[in-house]
Amino acid sequence: MARDQRSPASTHSDPLSTPEPVPVRKPALLSQRTALILFIAVVSGIGVGVLTFFAEKSLPKAVLAGVIASGGCTVGLHNLID
Repeated sequence: MARDQRSPASTHSDPLSTPEPVPVRKPALLSQRTALILFIAVVSGIGVGVLTFFAEKSLPKAVLAGVIASGGCTVGLHNLID
C-alpha cells in the first residue's frame, strides 16, 4: 500500500544520528610568513654565494658570503614583512 502524498508524516521518527566528529588538524610547522622569509633568504644566499664563487674562485669565501647574506636577509625581511 503506497503512502498518500497528502497524508501526514509517519509518527515514527528516524533516530537522531550523532554528528560526525570533526577531524583535528595539526597546526602548521611554519607559518606562511616564516616560510616566505626563509625561502627568500635561502634563494638570496645561494645567489650571493654563486656570484662570489664566480668572482673569487674560492669555495670557502663563497659559502661564507652566502651564509652571511642569508642571515642578513632573514633579519631584514623579518623587520620588513609584518
